[in-house]
Amino acid sequence: MNIRKELCLTADRLPNKSALIFGDRKITFKDIKERAFRISSQISALGIKKGDKIFIYLPNTPEFVEIYLGAASIGVICVPIDFRTYGDELRNIILDSDAKMIFTTVDMAKTIKDVGDEYPAIDKIVIIGEGDKSPDLDYEQFLTGGDPKEPDVELYEEDEALYLYTSGSTGKPKGVILQYRHLDLFPETMLEIIPEYTTEDTIMAVILPMSHITGPIMVNNQLKRGNSLVIFESWRPDTVWKTVEREKVELFNSVPPIMQMMLADPKLEKYDLSSLKYVAMMGMSVPKKLMEEYRRRIPHLKVIQGYGLTETSPLLTLLPLKYADEKMGSIGKVVGGVKMKFVDDDGNEVKRGGLGEIVVSGPQVMKGYYKQPEETARYIRDGWFHTGDLGRIDEDGFVYHLGRSSEIIITGGLNVFPADVENLILGHKNVMETAVLGIRDEKRGEVLAAIIVKRQESDITDKEIIKYCRERTADYKVPKMVKFIEAIPLVGPGKVDKKALVELF
Repeated sequence: MNIRKELCLTADRLPNKSALIFGDRKITFKDIKERAFRISSQISALGIKKGDKIFIYLPNTPEFVEIYLGAASIGVICVPIDFRTYGDELRNIILDSDAKMIFTTVDMAKTIKDVGDEYPAIDKIVIIGEGDKSPDLDYEQFLTGGDPKEPDVELYEEDEALYLYTSGSTGKPKGVILQYRHLDLFPETMLEIIPEYTTEDTIMAVILPMSHITGPIMVNNQLKRGNSLVIFESWRPDTVWKTVEREKVELFNSVPPIMQMMLADPKLEKYDLSSLKYVAMMGMSVPKKLMEEYRRRIPHLKVIQGYGLTETSPLLTLLPLKYADEKMGSIGKVVGGVKMKFVDDDGNEVKRGGLGEIVVSGPQVMKGYYKQPEETARYIRDGWFHTGDLGRIDEDGFVYHLGRSSEIIITGGLNVFPADVENLILGHKNVMETAVLGIRDEKRGEVLAAIIVKRQESDITDKEIIKYCRERTADYKVPKMVKFIEAIPLVGPGKVDKKALVELF
């Protein structure tokens, strides 16, 4: 996708339409184009050129879109990073990315400076919002000084467009390299699977951090279709539902922990959510109980799943709306351009319906990991990307995700998928969230431990949970330990911090 070309086409066709909605702010396509090109102009004036990198460290905000479009219009590579990243991980990503410029807020700039003051490649920091910006640049002044004229830089499909860093919870963060050719793939998938909601009249929303793959793909889709994009100001359930009601949001995607939290709003049935046609739950194995609860509480709503990774730009499967109820629990069908197979530990393809690692090839697969050729070669072998996820495909071509191969719990020589036990526990009326993991044990190798977030005012005990499981599943799948906590810790959208949970025992 040529970002600059698509931005010009859409802004010329729909100049006065609201492109971005954020609280009481509404920004038209014409304004987005002008502000993005001013950013392009100012970035270029600082000597930052095609192939250089800029670092975007922001919460969800319209400025994220302006900076992404401005940089991508001149071939400057964007390196967005989750606003919750801090400490050594933040410092290491800045250094690893070789970014020459940072866009951030006052408070987040302090976080950057608190973890280190030696960033050899960084020349300028631009600050968005109120507060003391000295000695850094003020975003609005920086933007105003730019030229709104369309820039003139040659862009090619194989040019690098984005570095998206994956979570470093299990080791060194890896920068996923996506090219301009990747930017077309999400809009094409949406048009293929859900054509009725890919028009300029559709109102989409983004709730996940825009610094992850979600932000760029939703903006790319918007450029192709001309639809309005609502940016939720926070994850607070009442804020989300009020925004859906006010702006007539039709669809958005999220991850199970956020979707579970949103169900907790006691006023859920009082909002007018008639505009909301579907939500897609992404990023991990989704509890079927959670999907069923949404269908019960919001009967007209279709709840579907999709599957992909940052490394696969981003969708490999998506469930068509017409199968939302019939195939609930499936992550959908393989989307156009993707080849998928399921292999055993020796790399041999298993029979249809058999359990295996999900291995894929096609245009969705990343170029590689930045400055990590060994890691790239470990995951991409003979043209196939090895996801590390386990799944199966049924006779009708619907795929089911069963968990990460690294998370299988082996207790007494028997394999247990954490998601199976989590789904069982979530069936208890007093359980809001849960995570199941294996704890080392001399006799059994591992035993199951369940971490649970209770529903408000519940006084459920560990003995009750164990009894509940024992009555419904095989003994080896029953947790031997149960702990109750206030919230499940995450290392990214939908990614449970299992390392932190193990430390509880």
